Amino acid sequence: MQVSFKQPISGFTFHLGLMSDEHHKHLIKLAQNPQLSDSMGWDTFFKDDDIKGFLSAISEHALPYSQVSQAVIFGIYPSSEALPVGYVVLKGFNPDLQTAEIGIAILDQKFKGLGRLAAGLMIEYGFAKLQLNTIAATILCSNQNSINTSKKLGFETKSILYQSWTLPSGELTDMVWQELNSTTWNKQIVSKQFQINIII
Repeated sequence: MQVSFKQPISGFTFHLGLMSDEHHKHLIKLAQNPQLSDSMGWDTFFKDDDIKGFLSAISEHALPYSQVSQAVIFGIYPSSEALPVGYVVLKGFNPDLQTAEIGIAILDQKFKGLGRLAAGLMIEYGFAKLQLNTIAATILCSNQNSINTSKKLGFETKSILYQSWTLPSGELTDMVWQELNSTTWNKQIVSKQFQINIII
């Protein structure tokens, strides 16, 4: 399955898509970067063929209402011929509350500008196709770039989760708990650029 984005004025396009094992392995190699471990708050170093461990790590949820569930994971593709440059995931689905958590990482830094667009596309997919009511995010308080990006997408801070996340060093750190509901998203001008096209 592929979820595509096209910017009407510039014609710029990219898409989210389900990944093959080879594409998972490509992301595992890209993730072997100490700076990523610091900004994301977990050990991003996996053996090249440890796809199960990598997918388990990016599917881990953090909020009290989130539940163990099958995550929806897409690779982020700057063109139809390209390898994925990152991933975006919806995880921790709670079917009673119709909530999920979102996680995103651009692992190829040449494409870091795709982060907000890929997150927006996944948010639209979550609300329009999965019928979610609320999408939440947890971000390290030290990761100001990601906090700013989420605010531009309409997320609002619900709480600070003090000493709630264990870093690879074993140190406990604080996280920002943010939420975006479908009503707020649909009212925003920014949401109008994320009209999705799904190809099975």
